[in-house]
Amino acid sequence: MSMIPFKQASKKWFKSKKFREALNAIEPEYAVAAALIEARMKAKLSQKKLAELMKTTQPMIARMESGRQPPSTATLLKIAKATGTRLEIRFVDA
Repeated sequence: MSMIPFKQASKKWFKSKKFREALNAIEPEYAVAAALIEARMKAKLSQKKLAELMKTTQPMIARMESGRQPPSTATLLKIAKATGTRLEIRFVDA
């Protein structure tokens, strides 16, 4: 079985309008996950320590950071408190 290099495959994928639309549809979820990871790392917290501070479990933190479990606004506020940050949610021009 011959394998197609990732770069070559991704060029083909990005030519597809459906692929680009699907990618754009999930981008906000991954932006939230990336922001969560960034806040945790800046606070020098492990997933386990963040979970303890929030009174939740490390696997829940891992699910939120992977984008599989979108956090609620209440959870985002707990993350902000635990990481010493302030939650800011904005809408921007498309």
